[in-house]
Amino acid sequence: MNRRLGFAVLVIAMVVAACGRQVTGLNTPNGGSIASGTMLIRVNVAGTLDFNNYKYLIVFNTSGTGGEPLPQAYANGFQNYSYSLLFAAPTGSQGVQAPIAQLLQYYLNPGTTSGLQTYNVIIPVQSLQFTPNENGLGSQFQVQFERQLLDQPSVTGSAAPAGSPVASPSPSPGTTAAPKASATPAALPTNASQVNWYINFIVTDSSGVPVDSMGTGGATDTSYTLEVNTSQAQTINYTKPAGAVVPSSPNEQLTGFSLINEP
Repeated sequence: MNRRLGFAVLVIAMVVAACGRQVTGLNTPNGGSIASGTMLIRVNVAGTLDFNNYKYLIVFNTSGTGGEPLPQAYANGFQNYSYSLLFAAPTGSQGVQAPIAQLLQYYLNPGTTSGLQTYNVIIPVQSLQFTPNENGLGSQFQVQFERQLLDQPSVTGSAAPAGSPVASPSPSPGTTAAPKASATPAALPTNASQVNWYINFIVTDSSGVPVDSMGTGGATDTSYTLEVNTSQAQTINYTKPAGAVVPSSPNEQLTGFSLINEP
């Protein structure tokens, strides 16, 4: 086989595609080298990231069942919401502030009618690294984290599985219950029954109202799906297809992502 052709085949074999996704580009973030048990994600927007006026979320369903967490969470009772990584200026800050990363855990409060709640998980410094301007152009941020962060003990001791619908959800993404003492993650990065994660990328305004997502339908999309088998080494490069709904500002317009998972 021609050496150049053989190299191309090898690179293409490293790019993992799933049904309903357009995988493009052969550039591998961080050279494809990250620590075992971690995930690296880069997210791109059309304009300049505006962490003071928008909230950028990566939402996860880590239950191992169910499906994609969708942007219009109120419409389906926050179904398939397990965790989200939220990147924005600190709540209540005045003027332009440096963005921070938050980890929110979604849970049901048994015996109440308040619906789904969010718990602000305290992130150990060494477990997550957030770079607000990864490409130096202001249009891409990067987060690298230990997957065990998304395997927290139940907040209430009897939380419903992530795929369970909720009749009357209360908070929008980014509205959190009061932080409690830091929980200790499980010893293993991912439980055997929870290797398949569904992931979505959502932008909301400062009030938590969705304005865009990685799906072509934007803030109301129901078609997008991204399933990642966390027990396998994967590199995914995705560009949102042409013809997608375009939000009012390029600063809230998601254009694609890169993801590396290392088992």
